[in-house]
Amino acid sequence: MFIHEDLYAQILQSMPIPCVDLVVTDHAGRILLLRRRNEPMAGQWWFPGGRVLFGEPRSQAAKRKLKEECGLSQGDAFEELGTFDWFFSFGEGQRVHSVTTLFKVIVDSMNDITLDQQSYEAHWDYPRDWLQTGLDPMMLEGIATVIIK
Repeated sequence: MFIHEDLYAQILQSMPIPCVDLVVTDHAGRILLLRRRNEPMAGQWWFPGGRVLFGEPRSQAAKRKLKEECGLSQGDAFEELGTFDWFFSFGEGQRVHSVTTLFKVIVDSMNDITLDQQSYEAHWDYPRDWLQTGLDPMMLEGIATVIIK
């Protein structure tokens, strides 16, 4: 669903946005992160994910985002890891409050990743290696959740 830019800016300033984010792993335990093209977090490594649409269960949103952002239609065992309040600041005073449910999904890393317009780079790495790359604290929290479980 398209929301006009002016209306969406008002929504962002007045209420949290329900989202899903995906910790996409392969059978070797590596995690896929995408480098974001758009705000919030432009230029940063991030989990695939985004807004939950009106009337859409979060589990369905997770499957939709895997397909939209990675071009992957198959994933095994979507596991809900928890729900988090994540806060973003960008631009001139823009703030976003995202209430995101984090899902873990296992995919075959041999599948070709097809990025949508949200991202411009994809990379697989082991959690311990991602934790040493200076990721945003919200990403570190998400990766730590996978390691702890």
